Amino acid sequence: MKRGLLALGALAVAVAVPAMAAMAQTDISVPGGATGSNVYCIQAGDLHSGAFVGTYLETGPRTWEERLKAGTFKLQERKRDDLMVELFDETRQATIQFDFVNKTIKYKSANSRENAGRDRYYMLNATNKAASADCASLADLRGSGNGGKGSGGGSGAGRTPTNPVVMIVLPPRTLLNIPPGTKLTATSGPPCPGNPGFFLCPNKFSCAPLGGVCCPGVGACNAGSFCDHFIPGNCILPSDARFCPGTGNVKTGLATHCAPGLACIGNNLCQ
Repeated sequence: MKRGLLALGALAVAVAVPAMAAMAQTDISVPGGATGSNVYCIQAGDLHSGAFVGTYLETGPRTWEERLKAGTFKLQERKRDDLMVELFDETRQATIQFDFVNKTIKYKSANSRENAGRDRYYMLNATNKAASADCASLADLRGSGNGGKGSGGGSGAGRTPTNPVVMIVLPPRTLLNIPPGTKLTATSGPPCPGNPGFFLCPNKFSCAPLGGVCCPGVGACNAGSFCDHFIPGNCILPSDARFCPGTGNVKTGLATHCAPGLACIGNNLCQ
């Protein structure tokens, strides 16, 4: 009897191991935690450098926008599942696909002979609707160095950052050596690969200067400044009239401050 149980146990292990291996080969985890079935906003990066280039944002039922430095393109969702989202751009007669297996964004023109299209961008971050506030805010940036001259709504849209965030993004598939037990916070982390004087942010793909803070989403602020909640791509200084004195939180990189055009008059009140 014991032999029979042992044999069945061995068989169960033999069946389980290939199944686990198959699951490992289909790793759909992307920073931000969303999958194809619930993704609402994606931060796209250059395939070679990993630099932030723009966002893909769901703007309504089965409608999306590709917001890049080159402009905004309207997209229609054709289908989606956990591993993939397929969109169509009628203006350019092209298909865009979010590939959650390879963590890339593919592009295929109507006259292309490629069956699956070609990788165009790398997925830096993918979030669902509930967690997409920062990603949606970045949609106004239109890519690194564009100064936030987007057409998106919200306070601060279209303003040029006076204290721009530091944009150091690691190239895709960079080998990270993070010893077990290492804590990554808005103000500390392992050394940034290839960037002396910077540390790795909690998102594990962007870096902040020593003494500075990591911002939610992408980017960081220099020592003594904090991430601006209202103006995408901007850092706010304690000397700014919008800054509420004594509220800077170095653990999160955030501080209480007012919307553009208002000043903090005490007791964290804006006027």
